[in-house]
Amino acid sequence: MKGVIFNLFEGFVSEGWGEEAYEALLDACPLHTQEPFVGPGTYPDADMIALVTKACERFEVTAPDALRAFGTYCFPQLASKFPKFVQGYDHPKAFLMSVHDIIHVEVRKLFKDAVTPSFVYQDPAPDRLVIEYRSERKLCYLMEGLLDGVSDHFSVAIDRVQTQCVHEGADTCVFELRFAE
Repeated sequence: MKGVIFNLFEGFVSEGWGEEAYEALLDACPLHTQEPFVGPGTYPDADMIALVTKACERFEVTAPDALRAFGTYCFPQLASKFPKFVQGYDHPKAFLMSVHDIIHVEVRKLFKDAVTPSFVYQDPAPDRLVIEYRSERKLCYLMEGLLDGVSDHFSVAIDRVQTQCVHEGADTCVFELRFAE
């Protein structure tokens, strides 16, 4: 996993519970990485899993709830850090439909060894979008939070229903979205 995600997680915990809380998480986790997490670096997924697991224990939240909240936190941070990815879009649907073929391609150019999820889209109506989400990391709860962040960014309510989930035995996760007018 790229260091930028670890940096975002540090900000999420530090802003929510204080820098001391983040340092305590680092001390309590058996991490493979001993040096500080650096944005362009690549680190074991197991380190993020350990940090999230320990955060859930410490702050008494479930992993799905923690990942949703983290995703909601991440989107404005990423939009601020990489504004070119959101510029030119005035609606969340157009933006979301650019993620797989444009944004993730650019992410892989910027960050060597980046492993991005795969999206397949169905566009059944102007106010609807279906996203099939595939990821070896199975972070669909993070995806839910990112969708909430997209909704906030564009000031357009998104009603989302996850109709398939890998955590319930499906091969992929499927999100059915309906955009408010």
